[in-house]
Amino acid sequence: MSTTIRSRTTSLAAAVLLVGTLAACAGDDKDDKKEADSSIFEVGLVGDQPEGDPVKGGQLRVSTFGELRDFDPVALIANGLSGGTELAAIYDVLLRHDPETGKYVGQLADSIEANDDATTYTLTLRDGVKFSDGTDLDADAVVASIERYLKNGGGQAGLWQRKVKSMKAADPLTVEFTMVEPWLDFEYMLASAPGMIVAASADAKAKFTPVGAGPYTFDSYAPGEQLVLKANPDYHGGAPALESLRFTLIQTAQGTLDVLKAGDADVAVLRDSHVIADAVESDLGGSMNVVSLGVGLVINHREGSVLADPDLRRAIAAALDPKVITERTYKGYGIPGTEMFPAESLWGPTDGPEIDLKQAKELVAKAKENGFDGTVRYLGIAKVSQQTGLSIEAMLGRIGIEVKSTYVPGSAEMIEKVFMKHDFDLAGWSFGTPDAAVFPELYDSFHSSSRSNAGGYADTEMDGLIEDLGSAQTEDEQTELIGKIQEQWNESIPAIVFGAQPEYVAWSDQVGGVTPHVDSIVLLDDAWLAK
Repeated sequence: MSTTIRSRTTSLAAAVLLVGTLAACAGDDKDDKKEADSSIFEVGLVGDQPEGDPVKGGQLRVSTFGELRDFDPVALIANGLSGGTELAAIYDVLLRHDPETGKYVGQLADSIEANDDATTYTLTLRDGVKFSDGTDLDADAVVASIERYLKNGGGQAGLWQRKVKSMKAADPLTVEFTMVEPWLDFEYMLASAPGMIVAASADAKAKFTPVGAGPYTFDSYAPGEQLVLKANPDYHGGAPALESLRFTLIQTAQGTLDVLKAGDADVAVLRDSHVIADAVESDLGGSMNVVSLGVGLVINHREGSVLADPDLRRAIAAALDPKVITERTYKGYGIPGTEMFPAESLWGPTDGPEIDLKQAKELVAKAKENGFDGTVRYLGIAKVSQQTGLSIEAMLGRIGIEVKSTYVPGSAEMIEKVFMKHDFDLAGWSFGTPDAAVFPELYDSFHSSSRSNAGGYADTEMDGLIEDLGSAQTEDEQTELIGKIQEQWNESIPAIVFGAQPEYVAWSDQVGGVTPHVDSIVLLDDAWLAK
């Protein structure tokens, strides 16, 4: 498999795995159901971390959401659920996102400055920073690493190449980036995978070796068991207080929380609304993030799919009630809604498609008059998607659509059917879109030229609106454009949205110094254990 295909399918695997938790904790106990309550999912830090001077020593045990198996930033669109925290520990990030101010500040780099119209960005590096192999992390190294990322088809390479005209090392500590057009959110790229700078020596051998300038270095990896990183004594910010990090995976959200409660883990990465509510109500501190378009269905728009018919897409959107999905899968906890961006988002609330069974029935009847045979195929993952599938079957049955459900063993098979074979009409999916990356995520998921457009959605007007969003120069312009994107979404129905999705990195009361970053990544250079 080529690197380009590997990176695309890895990012799609994350999308499948994220939504795969949708029904993992579904319960049949009616007493457990509650009215959906989103107030518990307020974005930001929850609780307090220990005060005082960091205690030196110890190993931080992290129970992750998904196992990181490839340590090259090219291989994934890094976020806190796909291995972004682990990669940031090895490579660091050029810029850090401050959730409280919404601004980007220097992390591995010293600072960044944009010109007045956001067409040129000047990145200033810190003097004396070295990779863990002893070589200099200077402007030439930054340019070389990003060029490597682009050449090898990193997950965000297509967007970068479309928006960035050039980059150059102006002097040993300065990199200048020139945009094709104004790009207000370019800094996000340097805070995610492209900004994870890889040393030249990483490619010196036949097999990739993870060599970065982060606070930790690669120690050992046993597939299916654990990843261990050890402290980098030469880290530019000073040697970490911790001796090492250990990442392990528990297959269920409840199991992940249970090991944290039992004291067998210090940090737990959670993406199940019901389990997150349990963690917060149990007074476990952490970092809360909410991603818009976090739960839903990808629609096959390609020729040959019955859902190439926009009337049928509108009918399905008018029939599938997110509140029902939330009640049956998350015991009533969550942020259900058909809108792209909820009130909890910087860009919300927008007004999504309305639930209207009368209109849905009329649209299905019209489609049947035009030859629709009344059946739609739903694709899910075995053991975790059946409850969702049953809900979809029941709700679409009310408007005259018979759903034929197929369940595959796991995400690899899901990707093959959705991305390679296009053998589906509806499939469980997540288009998780954090506020700090709204343009990159919408471009990747829904622009007709994007290689990550899993549904094959192509709409000239939507393309233009997304492109305008990317070149907007003020937050007000972005907000106005997002409103227009929602209007076009309601008309063309690119996908089905069941709601936004909370993500919670929870930790015990013994953990201090964890720094929230973008996309549910946390930075661990200052982390320590009180015990």
